[in-house]
Amino acid sequence: MHSLETAGFLILGLTALTTYLAFQDRQRFEAMLLRVADLKAGQYYRLFTSGFIHVDWTHFFFNMFSLYIFAGSLEDSLGMLNFVLIYFSSMAAGSLLAWFYHQNNPEYRAVGASGAISGIIFSAIVMEPGMELSMFFLPFFFPAWIYGLGFILYSIYGIGKQHDNIGHEAHLGGALAGLLLTLLLEPQVMQTNTMTIIYLAVPSLVFLIILFFRPQLLQWNTGGPGQSMTIDDRYRARRADQEEELNRILDKVKHSGPETLTDQERQFLRDHY
Repeated sequence: MHSLETAGFLILGLTALTTYLAFQDRQRFEAMLLRVADLKAGQYYRLFTSGFIHVDWTHFFFNMFSLYIFAGSLEDSLGMLNFVLIYFSSMAAGSLLAWFYHQNNPEYRAVGASGAISGIIFSAIVMEPGMELSMFFLPFFFPAWIYGLGFILYSIYGIGKQHDNIGHEAHLGGALAGLLLTLLLEPQVMQTNTMTIIYLAVPSLVFLIILFFRPQLLQWNTGGPGQSMTIDDRYRARRADQEEELNRILDKVKHSGPETLTDQERQFLRDHY
């Protein structure tokens, strides 16, 4: 595992800074997140800004830890410019696929660098399929291409079920962008790592055909696409709770006067509004 190179270090630092600032200012958070209604209104910059903020620090840590593991060796192999191209193209591809899948749900929202990170991971697998990986709970290592194949199959299953609060659309969209861009930038890997590319590309292409032409086949959950929240969307539940509490406090002020507010209610107003 290589240490982070220049671009990877800058991306990690910038993402940490913007995530922190978004936590401090709800309006900034709202202005950066991905929301289908805003994209339809022409605010396409959200395809990228949403990738620089996260739901919480745990969400941030897992994304940036994955970046730390894979980014150094990939940037060293491809160079800084190609690395940056893959990162941001994967970010956009993940957002676009999520937008397409949830296009009929204008209030669908998402944040996080998951699409970009997935693209980096798959690019690294295509470049070096023999690299060995391990999970925290497994006592052995396994080739990276096995992880990639499992990732695609689980993403296809997860998009249909939509019951585990994970944004599989952004993950898979970013992963495919990373794979394809790597083939364009480094076409020689198609000869040296042919079988790995086939293992990853074939199920992905079959899935995309189904997604575009027979999406009903993926609606294994009772609610269909766009009816459940992703991990990047969890803050909506917190926001709904906060807005409900705000309405209750304002109603109390209207009917009983501000002097009736408790210390906890006053602190809530100071903290959130």
